[in-house]
Amino acid sequence: MKRSPVRGLLEITDLRDESDEAVYSTGRDCQNHLNEGGIDVIGRAREKMKSGSTMRSEQPNRHVLVVDDNKTIQDDFLKILQPQVEPDGMSLTRSSLFGESSNPSRLDPFQVDCVDQGGAGLALARRAREEGFPYAVVFVDMRMPPGWDGLETIERLWEVDAELQVVVCTAFSDRPWEEIAKRIGQSDKLLILQKPFNSIEVLQLATALCRKWDLAHEAAGQLDELNRQVEERTAELLGANERLTQTNADLLRTVADLEVAQAETLRKNDALERLASRDPLTGCFNRRAFYAQFEEAFAESREHNTELCCLMVDIDHFKRVNDQFGHGVGDQAIQAVSGCLSAGLRLMDTIGRYGGEEFCLMLPRTKRTEAADLGERLRIRVETEAGVRVRAASGLAITVSCGISSTALGARTPFELIDQADKALYAAKESGRNCVMALEPIIAWTNAPDQFEPQVRRITPRVSSPPMFR
Repeated sequence: MKRSPVRGLLEITDLRDESDEAVYSTGRDCQNHLNEGGIDVIGRAREKMKSGSTMRSEQPNRHVLVVDDNKTIQDDFLKILQPQVEPDGMSLTRSSLFGESSNPSRLDPFQVDCVDQGGAGLALARRAREEGFPYAVVFVDMRMPPGWDGLETIERLWEVDAELQVVVCTAFSDRPWEEIAKRIGQSDKLLILQKPFNSIEVLQLATALCRKWDLAHEAAGQLDELNRQVEERTAELLGANERLTQTNADLLRTVADLEVAQAETLRKNDALERLASRDPLTGCFNRRAFYAQFEEAFAESREHNTELCCLMVDIDHFKRVNDQFGHGVGDQAIQAVSGCLSAGLRLMDTIGRYGGEEFCLMLPRTKRTEAADLGERLRIRVETEAGVRVRAASGLAITVSCGISSTALGARTPFELIDQADKALYAAKESGRNCVMALEPIIAWTNAPDQFEPQVRRITPRVSSPPMFR
Protein backbone atom coordinates (compact mmCIF):
# COMPACT_ATOMS: atom_id res chain seq x y z
CA MET A 1 0.00 0.00 0.00
CA LYS A 2 1.33 3.42 -1.06
CA ARG A 3 1.77 5.96 1.70
CA SER A 4 0.04 9.30 1.15
CA PRO A 5 2.53 12.05 0.25
CA VAL A 6 0.44 14.59 2.20
CA ARG A 7 -0.36 12.40 5.24
CA GLY A 8 2.27 14.05 7.43
CA LEU A 9 1.09 17.55 6.51
CA LEU A 10 -2.53 16.68 7.22
CA GLU A 11 -1.67 15.15 10.62
CA ILE A 12 0.04 18.44 11.65
CA THR A 13 -2.51 20.90 10.31
CA ASP A 14 -5.75 19.01 10.86
CA LEU A 15 -6.97 19.43 14.50
CA ARG A 16 -10.02 17.28 14.04
CA ASP A 17 -10.59 14.02 15.92
CA GLU A 18 -10.06 10.66 14.24
CA SER A 19 -13.80 10.26 14.45
CA ASP A 20 -14.02 12.77 11.57
CA GLU A 21 -13.29 9.87 9.28
CA ALA A 22 -16.99 9.10 9.44
CA VAL A 23 -17.70 12.34 7.62
CA TYR A 24 -16.09 10.95 4.47
CA SER A 25 -18.09 7.74 4.47
CA THR A 26 -19.90 8.75 1.29
CA GLY A 27 -16.69 9.02 -0.71
CA ARG A 28 -15.32 5.82 0.78
CA ASP A 29 -18.56 3.95 0.12
CA CYS A 30 -18.37 5.09 -3.49
CA GLN A 31 -14.78 3.90 -3.69
CA ASN A 32 -15.59 0.51 -2.17
CA HIS A 33 -18.52 -0.03 -4.49
CA LEU A 34 -16.46 1.05 -7.48
CA ASN A 35 -13.79 -1.46 -6.60
CA GLU A 36 -16.57 -4.03 -6.75
CA GLY A 37 -17.66 -2.72 -10.18
CA GLY A 38 -20.61 -0.73 -8.85
CA ILE A 39 -20.48 2.35 -11.10
CA ASP A 40 -24.25 2.80 -10.87
CA VAL A 41 -23.92 3.20 -7.11
CA ILE A 42 -21.51 6.10 -7.66
CA GLY A 43 -24.02 7.64 -10.03
CA ARG A 44 -26.68 7.43 -7.32
CA ALA A 45 -24.27 8.89 -4.81
CA ARG A 46 -23.58 11.82 -7.08
CA GLU A 47 -27.30 12.36 -7.50
CA LYS A 48 -27.62 12.36 -3.75
CA MET A 49 -24.87 14.99 -3.42
CA LYS A 50 -26.65 17.12 -5.98
CA SER A 51 -29.75 16.90 -3.69
CA GLY A 52 -32.07 16.61 -6.59
CA SER A 53 -30.97 19.91 -8.15
CA THR A 54 -29.83 20.06 -11.76
CA MET A 55 -26.71 21.91 -12.78
CA ARG A 56 -27.43 25.12 -14.66
CA SER A 57 -25.08 26.91 -16.99
CA GLU A 58 -25.05 30.01 -14.76
CA GLN A 59 -23.85 28.04 -11.74
CA PRO A 60 -20.10 27.42 -11.26
CA ASN A 61 -18.92 23.93 -12.07
CA ARG A 62 -17.14 22.43 -9.04
CA HIS A 63 -17.29 18.84 -10.25
CA VAL A 64 -13.94 17.07 -9.74
CA LEU A 65 -12.81 13.55 -10.60
CA VAL A 66 -9.89 11.81 -8.90
CA VAL A 67 -8.30 8.82 -10.67
CA ASP A 68 -5.77 7.19 -8.29
CA ASP A 69 -5.27 3.60 -7.18
CA ASN A 70 -4.18 4.70 -3.68
CA LYS A 71 -7.20 4.88 -1.39
CA THR A 72 -5.32 6.99 1.12
CA ILE A 73 -4.60 9.63 -1.51
CA GLN A 74 -8.29 9.58 -2.47
CA ASP A 75 -9.17 10.31 1.15
CA ASP A 76 -6.66 13.16 1.16
CA PHE A 77 -8.32 14.71 -1.90
CA LEU A 78 -11.74 14.39 -0.24
CA LYS A 79 -10.48 16.09 2.95
CA ILE A 80 -8.93 18.92 0.94
CA LEU A 81 -11.77 19.51 -1.53
CA GLN A 82 -14.76 18.52 0.65
CA PRO A 83 -13.92 19.73 4.19
CA GLN A 84 -16.64 19.07 6.77
CA VAL A 85 -16.43 21.46 9.73
CA GLU A 86 -18.51 20.70 12.82
CA PRO A 87 -19.96 23.61 14.79
CA ASP A 88 -17.83 24.49 17.82
CA GLY A 89 -19.02 25.58 21.26
CA MET A 90 -18.92 29.28 20.42
CA SER A 91 -21.10 28.70 17.36
CA LEU A 92 -23.61 26.76 19.42
CA THR A 93 -23.70 29.51 22.06
CA ARG A 94 -24.24 32.23 19.45
CA SER A 95 -26.97 30.13 17.88
CA SER A 96 -28.82 29.74 21.21
CA LEU A 97 -28.41 33.42 22.19
CA PHE A 98 -29.03 35.19 18.87
CA GLY A 99 -31.00 32.60 16.93
CA GLU A 100 -28.28 32.25 14.30
CA SER A 101 -27.71 29.05 12.40
CA SER A 102 -25.10 26.81 13.97
CA ASN A 103 -24.19 25.24 10.59
CA PRO A 104 -20.75 26.42 9.53
CA SER A 105 -20.61 28.21 6.16
CA ARG A 106 -18.83 26.45 3.33
CA LEU A 107 -17.47 28.46 0.45
CA ASP A 108 -18.19 26.80 -2.90
CA PRO A 109 -17.59 23.14 -1.90
CA PHE A 110 -16.37 20.78 -4.58
CA GLN A 111 -18.27 17.69 -5.63
CA VAL A 112 -15.65 14.96 -5.83
CA ASP A 113 -15.81 11.44 -7.30
CA CYS A 114 -12.95 9.01 -6.77
CA VAL A 115 -12.01 5.94 -8.80
CA ASP A 116 -8.93 3.72 -8.77
CA GLN A 117 -8.54 2.89 -12.49
CA GLY A 118 -8.58 4.84 -15.76
CA GLY A 119 -11.35 2.70 -17.28
CA ALA A 120 -13.71 3.48 -14.40
CA GLY A 121 -12.83 7.17 -14.67
CA LEU A 122 -13.60 7.11 -18.38
CA ALA A 123 -17.02 5.56 -17.71
CA LEU A 124 -17.83 8.24 -15.12
CA ALA A 125 -16.66 11.05 -17.41
CA ARG A 126 -18.76 9.73 -20.30
CA ARG A 127 -21.84 9.38 -18.15
CA ALA A 128 -21.38 12.80 -16.57
CA ARG A 129 -21.06 14.34 -20.01
CA GLU A 130 -24.21 12.62 -21.23
CA GLU A 131 -26.18 13.73 -18.15
CA GLY A 132 -25.17 17.36 -18.60
CA PHE A 133 -23.10 17.43 -15.39
CA PRO A 134 -19.54 17.17 -16.77
CA TYR A 135 -16.39 17.19 -14.73
CA ALA A 136 -14.40 20.42 -14.77
CA VAL A 137 -11.12 19.00 -13.37
CA VAL A 138 -9.62 15.53 -13.13
CA PHE A 139 -6.59 14.59 -11.04
CA VAL A 140 -4.89 11.60 -12.65
CA ASP A 141 -2.18 9.46 -11.09
CA MET A 142 0.63 8.54 -13.43
CA ARG A 143 0.97 4.88 -12.34
CA MET A 144 -2.13 2.75 -11.76
CA PRO A 145 -1.28 -0.91 -12.34
CA PRO A 146 -2.64 -3.18 -13.65
CA GLY A 147 -4.85 -0.88 -15.82
CA TRP A 148 -4.09 2.11 -18.00
CA ASP A 149 -1.33 4.46 -17.00
CA GLY A 150 -1.98 8.15 -16.53
CA LEU A 151 -1.14 9.15 -20.12
CA GLU A 152 -3.49 6.63 -21.70
CA THR A 153 -6.19 7.61 -19.22
CA ILE A 154 -5.81 11.28 -20.20
CA GLU A 155 -5.96 10.43 -23.90
CA ARG A 156 -9.16 8.43 -23.38
CA LEU A 157 -10.72 11.12 -21.20
CA TRP A 158 -10.08 13.85 -23.79
CA GLU A 159 -11.71 11.66 -26.43
CA VAL A 160 -14.89 11.75 -24.34
CA ASP A 161 -14.62 15.33 -23.02
CA ALA A 162 -12.17 17.61 -24.80
CA GLU A 163 -12.91 20.48 -22.37
CA LEU A 164 -11.69 18.58 -19.30
CA GLN A 165 -8.92 20.26 -17.29
CA VAL A 166 -6.30 17.66 -16.29
CA VAL A 167 -3.77 17.60 -13.46
CA VAL A 168 -1.14 14.87 -13.71
CA CYS A 169 -0.02 13.67 -10.28
CA THR A 170 3.51 12.33 -10.71
CA ALA A 171 6.56 11.61 -8.65
CA PHE A 172 10.12 12.42 -9.61
CA SER A 173 10.63 8.78 -10.51
CA ASP A 174 7.77 8.83 -13.04
CA ARG A 175 8.04 9.79 -16.70
CA PRO A 176 9.78 13.11 -17.48
CA TRP A 177 7.86 16.09 -18.88
CA GLU A 178 9.47 15.75 -22.32
CA GLU A 179 8.04 12.26 -22.68
CA ILE A 180 4.60 13.42 -21.47
CA ALA A 181 4.56 16.36 -23.89
CA LYS A 182 5.65 14.15 -26.76
CA ARG A 183 2.90 11.65 -25.98
CA ILE A 184 -0.13 13.93 -25.49
CA GLY A 185 1.24 17.29 -26.65
CA GLN A 186 1.56 20.60 -24.87
CA SER A 187 -1.83 21.95 -23.86
CA ASP A 188 -3.14 24.68 -21.58
CA LYS A 189 -5.57 22.07 -20.21
CA LEU A 190 -2.76 20.00 -18.72
CA LEU A 191 -0.84 20.77 -15.50
CA ILE A 192 1.72 18.80 -13.47
CA LEU A 193 1.44 18.23 -9.72
CA GLN A 194 4.60 16.83 -8.19
CA LYS A 195 4.36 14.34 -5.34
CA PRO A 196 4.48 14.87 -2.42
CA PHE A 197 2.06 17.78 -2.84
CA ASN A 198 0.67 20.41 -0.49
CA SER A 199 -3.04 20.58 0.33
CA ILE A 200 -3.13 24.34 -0.46
CA GLU A 201 -1.58 23.58 -3.84
CA VAL A 202 -4.31 21.04 -4.58
CA LEU A 203 -7.05 23.42 -3.44
CA GLN A 204 -5.69 26.29 -5.52
CA LEU A 205 -5.32 24.09 -8.59
CA ALA A 206 -8.89 22.83 -8.28
CA THR A 207 -10.25 26.33 -7.70
CA ALA A 208 -8.31 27.92 -10.54
CA LEU A 209 -9.03 25.18 -13.05
CA CYS A 210 -12.74 25.07 -12.21
CA ARG A 211 -12.84 28.83 -12.68
CA LYS A 212 -11.00 28.44 -15.98
CA TRP A 213 -13.55 25.83 -17.08
CA ASP A 214 -16.38 28.22 -16.14
CA LEU A 215 -14.80 31.10 -18.04
CA ALA A 216 -14.24 28.90 -21.09
CA HIS A 217 -17.87 27.79 -21.00
CA GLU A 218 -19.04 31.34 -20.44
CA ALA A 219 -17.01 32.47 -23.44
CA ALA A 220 -18.28 29.53 -25.47
CA GLY A 221 -21.84 30.38 -24.44
CA GLN A 222 -21.35 33.99 -25.44
CA LEU A 223 -19.83 32.84 -28.72
CA ASP A 224 -22.77 30.50 -29.29
CA GLU A 225 -25.15 33.36 -28.53
CA LEU A 226 -23.29 35.61 -30.93
CA ASN A 227 -23.36 32.88 -33.55
CA ARG A 228 -27.07 32.44 -32.94
CA GLN A 229 -27.65 36.17 -33.27
CA VAL A 230 -25.50 36.25 -36.39
CA GLU A 231 -27.46 33.33 -37.85
CA GLU A 232 -30.76 34.99 -36.98
CA ARG A 233 -29.58 38.28 -38.42
CA THR A 234 -28.22 36.51 -41.49
CA ALA A 235 -31.53 34.73 -41.92
CA GLU A 236 -33.35 38.05 -41.56
CA LEU A 237 -31.02 39.67 -44.08
CA LEU A 238 -31.43 36.75 -46.46
CA GLY A 239 -35.18 37.00 -46.08
CA ALA A 240 -35.04 40.76 -46.63
CA ASN A 241 -32.78 40.23 -49.62
CA GLU A 242 -35.19 37.68 -51.06
CA ARG A 243 -38.06 40.09 -50.52
CA LEU A 244 -36.07 42.90 -52.12
CA THR A 245 -35.16 40.62 -55.00
CA GLN A 246 -38.79 39.68 -55.44
CA THR A 247 -39.82 43.33 -55.17
CA ASN A 248 -37.16 44.29 -57.68
CA ALA A 249 -38.37 41.56 -60.04
CA ASP A 250 -41.93 42.82 -59.59
CA LEU A 251 -40.75 46.37 -60.30
CA LEU A 252 -38.89 45.21 -63.39
CA ARG A 253 -42.00 43.42 -64.60
CA THR A 254 -44.05 46.52 -63.84
CA VAL A 255 -41.57 48.71 -65.72
CA ALA A 256 -41.62 46.27 -68.63
CA ASP A 257 -45.43 46.30 -68.59
CA LEU A 258 -45.38 50.10 -68.45
CA GLU A 259 -42.96 50.23 -71.38
CA VAL A 260 -45.22 47.91 -73.36
CA ALA A 261 -48.23 50.00 -72.40
CA GLN A 262 -46.36 53.18 -73.27
CA ALA A 263 -45.32 51.79 -76.63
CA GLU A 264 -48.89 50.72 -77.27
CA THR A 265 -50.10 54.17 -76.25
CA LEU A 266 -47.59 55.83 -78.55
CA ARG A 267 -48.62 53.53 -81.35
CA LYS A 268 -52.26 54.38 -80.78
CA ASN A 269 -51.42 58.06 -80.51
CA ASP A 270 -49.51 57.85 -83.77
CA ALA A 271 -52.45 56.07 -85.32
CA LEU A 272 -54.83 58.71 -83.98
CA GLU A 273 -52.54 61.49 -85.11
CA ARG A 274 -52.29 59.88 -88.51
CA LEU A 275 -56.05 59.59 -88.70
CA ALA A 276 -56.38 63.22 -87.65
CA SER A 277 -53.67 64.56 -89.96
CA ARG A 278 -53.63 62.18 -92.94
CA ASP A 279 -55.93 61.77 -95.88
CA PRO A 280 -57.42 58.27 -95.57
CA LEU A 281 -57.38 57.66 -99.34
CA THR A 282 -53.82 58.70 -100.24
CA GLY A 283 -51.97 58.80 -96.90
CA CYS A 284 -50.85 62.38 -97.62
CA PHE A 285 -51.38 65.16 -95.12
CA ASN A 286 -54.91 66.49 -95.17
CA ARG A 287 -55.50 70.15 -95.88
CA ARG A 288 -55.56 71.28 -92.24
CA ALA A 289 -52.37 69.39 -91.22
CA PHE A 290 -50.56 70.44 -94.41
CA TYR A 291 -51.39 74.11 -93.92
CA ALA A 292 -50.13 73.96 -90.29
CA GLN A 293 -46.75 72.68 -91.50
CA PHE A 294 -46.78 75.16 -94.36
CA GLU A 295 -47.14 78.02 -91.89
CA GLU A 296 -44.11 76.80 -89.90
CA ALA A 297 -42.01 76.47 -93.07
CA PHE A 298 -43.09 79.95 -94.23
CA ALA A 299 -42.09 81.49 -90.89
CA GLU A 300 -38.72 79.69 -90.95
CA SER A 301 -38.13 80.95 -94.52
CA ARG A 302 -38.70 84.55 -93.51
CA GLU A 303 -36.58 84.16 -90.34
CA HIS A 304 -33.57 82.65 -92.12
CA ASN A 305 -34.12 84.50 -95.42
CA THR A 306 -34.33 81.31 -97.45
CA GLU A 307 -36.52 80.64 -100.47
CA LEU A 308 -39.65 78.53 -100.12
CA CYS A 309 -41.44 77.19 -103.21
CA CYS A 310 -45.00 75.87 -103.54
CA LEU A 311 -46.42 73.53 -106.21
CA MET A 312 -50.12 73.12 -106.93
CA VAL A 313 -50.92 69.92 -108.86
CA ASP A 314 -54.29 69.02 -110.40
CA ILE A 315 -55.29 65.85 -112.26
CA ASP A 316 -56.34 66.66 -115.83
CA HIS A 317 -59.92 65.83 -116.89
CA PHE A 318 -60.59 63.94 -113.66
CA LYS A 319 -64.36 64.32 -114.06
CA ARG A 320 -64.23 62.30 -117.25
CA VAL A 321 -62.48 59.45 -115.39
CA ASN A 322 -65.26 59.35 -112.79
CA ASP A 323 -67.99 59.62 -115.40
CA GLN A 324 -66.61 56.88 -117.68
CA PHE A 325 -65.08 54.41 -115.20
CA GLY A 326 -66.83 55.24 -111.94
CA HIS A 327 -65.69 56.71 -108.68
CA GLY A 328 -63.81 53.53 -107.71
CA VAL A 329 -61.45 53.95 -110.64
CA GLY A 330 -61.34 57.67 -109.87
CA ASP A 331 -60.12 56.88 -106.35
CA GLN A 332 -57.49 54.56 -107.78
CA ALA A 333 -56.38 57.33 -110.14
CA ILE A 334 -56.00 59.73 -107.20
CA GLN A 335 -53.94 57.10 -105.32
CA ALA A 336 -51.76 56.49 -108.37
CA VAL A 337 -51.00 60.19 -108.81
CA SER A 338 -50.31 60.56 -105.07
CA GLY A 339 -47.88 57.64 -105.19
CA CYS A 340 -45.99 59.09 -108.16
CA LEU A 341 -45.72 62.53 -106.54
CA SER A 342 -44.59 61.14 -103.16
CA ALA A 343 -41.99 58.90 -104.77
CA GLY A 344 -40.45 61.83 -106.63
CA LEU A 345 -40.11 64.18 -103.66
CA ARG A 346 -37.06 64.73 -101.48
CA LEU A 347 -36.99 63.99 -97.74
CA MET A 348 -37.39 67.66 -96.83
CA ASP A 349 -40.40 68.14 -99.12
CA THR A 350 -44.02 67.74 -98.02
CA ILE A 351 -47.17 66.79 -99.93
CA GLY A 352 -50.78 67.32 -98.97
CA ARG A 353 -54.14 66.58 -100.57
CA TYR A 354 -55.54 70.07 -100.96
CA GLY A 355 -58.86 69.22 -102.58
CA GLY A 356 -60.64 66.41 -104.40
CA GLU A 357 -58.04 65.88 -107.13
CA GLU A 358 -55.66 68.70 -106.14
CA PHE A 359 -52.35 68.29 -104.34
CA CYS A 360 -50.12 70.96 -102.79
CA LEU A 361 -46.35 70.45 -102.47
CA MET A 362 -44.07 72.41 -100.17
CA LEU A 363 -40.39 72.69 -101.16
CA PRO A 364 -38.33 74.43 -98.40
CA ARG A 365 -34.89 75.94 -99.13
CA THR A 366 -35.51 75.51 -102.86
CA LYS A 367 -34.96 78.07 -105.63
CA ARG A 368 -37.47 78.66 -108.42
CA THR A 369 -35.27 76.98 -111.03
CA GLU A 370 -34.90 73.88 -108.82
CA ALA A 371 -38.62 73.81 -108.18
CA ALA A 372 -39.31 74.09 -111.91
CA ASP A 373 -37.06 71.14 -112.68
CA LEU A 374 -38.64 69.06 -109.90
CA GLY A 375 -42.15 69.94 -111.10
CA GLU A 376 -41.34 68.85 -114.63
CA ARG A 377 -39.90 65.53 -113.43
CA LEU A 378 -43.02 64.89 -111.38
CA ARG A 379 -45.28 65.67 -114.36
CA ILE A 380 -43.35 63.24 -116.56
CA ARG A 381 -43.46 60.53 -113.87
CA VAL A 382 -47.22 60.84 -113.51
CA GLU A 383 -47.70 60.73 -117.27
CA THR A 384 -45.63 57.54 -117.64
CA GLU A 385 -46.55 55.61 -114.45
CA ALA A 386 -49.91 56.68 -113.01
CA GLY A 387 -52.10 55.12 -115.69
CA VAL A 388 -50.27 51.81 -115.43
CA ARG A 389 -50.97 51.68 -111.68
CA VAL A 390 -54.73 51.84 -112.23
CA ARG A 391 -55.29 48.20 -113.18
CA ALA A 392 -59.08 48.46 -113.11
CA ALA A 393 -59.07 50.56 -116.31
CA SER A 394 -56.75 49.26 -119.00
CA GLY A 395 -55.11 51.89 -121.22
CA LEU A 396 -56.04 54.80 -118.96
CA ALA A 397 -53.83 57.86 -119.52
CA ILE A 398 -53.42 60.18 -116.54
CA THR A 399 -51.70 63.59 -116.69
CA VAL A 400 -51.41 66.52 -114.32
CA SER A 401 -51.03 70.28 -114.56
CA CYS A 402 -48.64 72.08 -112.18
CA GLY A 403 -48.27 75.64 -110.97
CA ILE A 404 -45.17 76.94 -109.15
CA SER A 405 -44.68 79.99 -106.90
CA SER A 406 -41.88 81.19 -104.64
CA THR A 407 -41.45 83.48 -101.65
CA ALA A 408 -39.01 85.43 -103.84
CA LEU A 409 -42.06 86.90 -105.56
CA GLY A 410 -42.98 88.78 -102.40
CA ALA A 411 -45.77 86.66 -100.86
CA ARG A 412 -46.45 87.98 -97.37
CA THR A 413 -48.50 85.05 -96.04
CA PRO A 414 -48.61 81.31 -96.65
CA PHE A 415 -52.07 81.62 -98.14
CA GLU A 416 -50.81 84.27 -100.61
CA LEU A 417 -47.98 81.95 -101.69
CA ILE A 418 -50.46 79.11 -102.27
CA ASP A 419 -52.75 81.48 -104.15
CA GLN A 420 -49.88 82.47 -106.47
CA ALA A 421 -49.17 78.79 -107.18
CA ASP A 422 -52.87 78.27 -107.85
CA LYS A 423 -52.80 81.10 -110.39
CA ALA A 424 -49.87 79.42 -112.15
CA LEU A 425 -51.86 76.15 -112.12
CA TYR A 426 -54.82 77.92 -113.74
CA ALA A 427 -52.47 79.22 -116.42
CA ALA A 428 -51.21 75.66 -117.02
CA LYS A 429 -54.77 74.43 -117.53
CA GLU A 430 -55.48 77.32 -119.90
CA SER A 431 -52.29 76.45 -121.77
CA GLY A 432 -53.59 72.99 -122.66
CA ARG A 433 -52.95 70.98 -119.44
CA ASN A 434 -50.21 68.37 -118.89
CA CYS A 435 -47.66 71.11 -118.35
CA VAL A 436 -45.83 73.06 -115.66
CA MET A 437 -46.15 76.83 -115.35
CA ALA A 438 -44.09 78.98 -112.96
CA LEU A 439 -44.54 82.57 -111.87
CA GLU A 440 -41.66 84.88 -112.77
CA PRO A 441 -41.31 88.50 -111.57
CA ILE A 442 -41.12 91.52 -113.93
CA ILE A 443 -40.76 95.19 -113.04
CA ALA A 444 -44.21 96.71 -113.25
CA TRP A 445 -43.57 100.34 -112.24
CA THR A 446 -40.59 102.41 -113.33
CA ASN A 447 -41.02 104.77 -110.40
CA ALA A 448 -40.94 101.81 -107.96
CA PRO A 449 -38.08 99.47 -108.90
CA ASP A 450 -38.56 97.38 -105.75
CA GLN A 451 -42.11 96.39 -106.74
CA PHE A 452 -42.69 93.24 -108.86
CA GLU A 453 -45.60 92.08 -110.94
CA PRO A 454 -45.64 88.25 -111.39
CA GLN A 455 -45.61 86.78 -114.88
CA VAL A 456 -46.29 83.14 -115.77
CA ARG A 457 -43.59 81.25 -117.63
CA ARG A 458 -44.10 77.83 -119.21
CA ILE A 459 -41.63 75.17 -118.05
CA THR A 460 -42.84 72.21 -120.11
CA PRO A 461 -41.76 72.23 -123.75
CA ARG A 462 -44.65 72.61 -126.22
CA VAL A 463 -45.60 69.34 -127.92
CA SER A 464 -48.82 67.95 -129.31
CA SER A 465 -51.11 66.92 -126.46
CA PRO A 466 -51.55 63.14 -126.12
CA PRO A 467 -55.04 61.71 -126.28
CA MET A 468 -56.80 61.38 -122.93
CA PHE A 469 -57.79 57.75 -123.47
CA ARG A 470 -55.74 55.15 -125.35
